[in-house]
Amino acid sequence: MKYAFQKMRLEADSFHALITNWVETQLVVTENSARIIGYGYAYEIAGAFSDLVLDWEAAILLPRQELGLEAGEYDLSMLEEGLYAFKDQHRFPLADRPVVVEVVSVGEED
Repeated sequence: MKYAFQKMRLEADSFHALITNWVETQLVVTENSARIIGYGYAYEIAGAFSDLVLDWEAAILLPRQELGLEAGEYDLSMLEEGLYAFKDQHRFPLADRPVVVEVVSVGEED
């Protein structure tokens, strides 16, 4: 069955509420963008993505300029005091905020 949706762009009031397993995610910061990638989404959210595009990848887009982070890859971890991005044994707090989530189909072409 071919799915009708190939790409979706969704808005969320909280990116903290989207992820339940931060170990399966990573923050990638480039000169022009910041995105959280991986498969740590809450079960219900991942299920909804799968219902619409079966084989998918999603990215949470963050406002690059507001983060104040250098380009690079960061591990993410939710601690008692909040969410942190870790790189080179340093930690940087990531405040919750509204975000855009892009979901794209990565299934085989017919």
